[in-house]
Amino acid sequence: MTLPFQCIEAYSLPTERSCEWAVFGVCGSRLVVQTSSGVTSTWPTEQYPTRSTEPADEPEGPPGKRVKLSPPADQIMNFSCLTLSNGKEHIVAITAEDKCIRVFRLDSENQLQQLSQRCMARRPCALAITSDDSTILCADKFGDVYSLPLQYTPEDDMTETPIPEESETPAEKDYKPAASVLTVHSGRNRKVLEEQMKQASKGVKKSKEPLKFKHELLLGHVSMLTDIAYARIDERSYILTADRDEHIRVSRGPPQAHIIEGFCQGHDEFVTKLCLPTPGVLVSGGGDPHLYIWDWVNSRLLNKFCIRDAVSAFMKTLTEDKSNLEDKISKTVVSGIWNVPATSTQDVILVACEGVPAVFSISLGGTNGPPVLGQTIPLTGNALDVGIISQNKEFCTAIVSIDNIHKPGSTTEIREDEGPNRLQCFSCKGNEWHEDSDVMAKLEWLNRRALGDEGDSGTDSKVTSQSPRRADEKALRDILYGMENLRKRPGAED
Repeated sequence: MTLPFQCIEAYSLPTERSCEWAVFGVCGSRLVVQTSSGVTSTWPTEQYPTRSTEPADEPEGPPGKRVKLSPPADQIMNFSCLTLSNGKEHIVAITAEDKCIRVFRLDSENQLQQLSQRCMARRPCALAITSDDSTILCADKFGDVYSLPLQYTPEDDMTETPIPEESETPAEKDYKPAASVLTVHSGRNRKVLEEQMKQASKGVKKSKEPLKFKHELLLGHVSMLTDIAYARIDERSYILTADRDEHIRVSRGPPQAHIIEGFCQGHDEFVTKLCLPTPGVLVSGGGDPHLYIWDWVNSRLLNKFCIRDAVSAFMKTLTEDKSNLEDKISKTVVSGIWNVPATSTQDVILVACEGVPAVFSISLGGTNGPPVLGQTIPLTGNALDVGIISQNKEFCTAIVSIDNIHKPGSTTEIREDEGPNRLQCFSCKGNEWHEDSDVMAKLEWLNRRALGDEGDSGTDSKVTSQSPRRADEKALRDILYGMENLRKRPGAED
């Protein structure tokens, strides 16, 4: 099984004669890159290590009554977020399972090199980088935003606080479950016993060690954060944060991040994505039927666009089975909003929704009128992420990551045959999008062969071949989809 890219990023560096570009993609626990010159690289070069436990030797003699407990699963550190620095010199990524922020760069030979890895106390869910590329802003699922230097050096390590002398209080005894596998019979109690045995194997719970690298807590929400953005207007910086409780907060940038400038209030459901097409305009989307367009500096709603109507019109042309279609449409969730570099007189964004095999091009209208759906771009699979290459001031290319495993329009049903493409390319000139076969041909390695069954047969000898990668269907679904899980159940407390 050749897995899709759950996240991609792209950058371009126009020159006098041509435009040099690079496309980065993360596939499970691997990071790959391909440049316009055809150079490819993979990190790590070998299969990412997993942590597993060897089964204990079986004792001799007749066995007694036993209950089979679930074996511990191998743990793989999968990427969940990817972003580029403004100068395009660094790639910052999150691996979810170990709560780690990793910083990479391309060396002189265009090979990926990891510069640092820093594990946070809580799982990060979104990243932003300040305009001077000096600081990473990290939003986590606990509702906090931390800052840490982009370029990490050992000198940035924080000095540890001295450990107080041991008091005369008696040491806490190791916990040992009173029950055993011989005395527990019901399935529910077996699960409880399994958790108790795991806890007992860990010994006495130790207090969490403080983070030893330089970091600073900037601000906090009372709800899980979903996205973060950074902006700078008139020599003042701002941090924009969105959470599960329909809030968009505008705070000052460091070192005054504790000062709240205002809120953009209007969402009725959770907010998943923030996008700044221009410094003073914010587009937000999530579980609501609409995209919201804000003058965020003045906390004022400028316009709304019903993305659910666009999804409904497209999905009704996609399938003949209308039985569960209305229910799917009612659960439309915005999974991505991307600003398109200026190719016309109006600001244009691309929008993707979870489980929808299309990308929607929307003109924001500005002061001239309401936002308008410019074009619905159909895809061969559900849209996962978009990276944009700006060829020049009038021409750009969108590289769309496609789910080649699940059926188009579904997040649960698996295709009978694996989809042929993991990427699709579309170019825009003016207001029209069309497929770009030239860029698609250049991305042949990234599209079909990177980390796939065929391994690497390109020019880069440093990329090793890899056998087909297998993944549990549920685990794969958790990597690719999960935003609908943010929706509160009917009757749940706000």
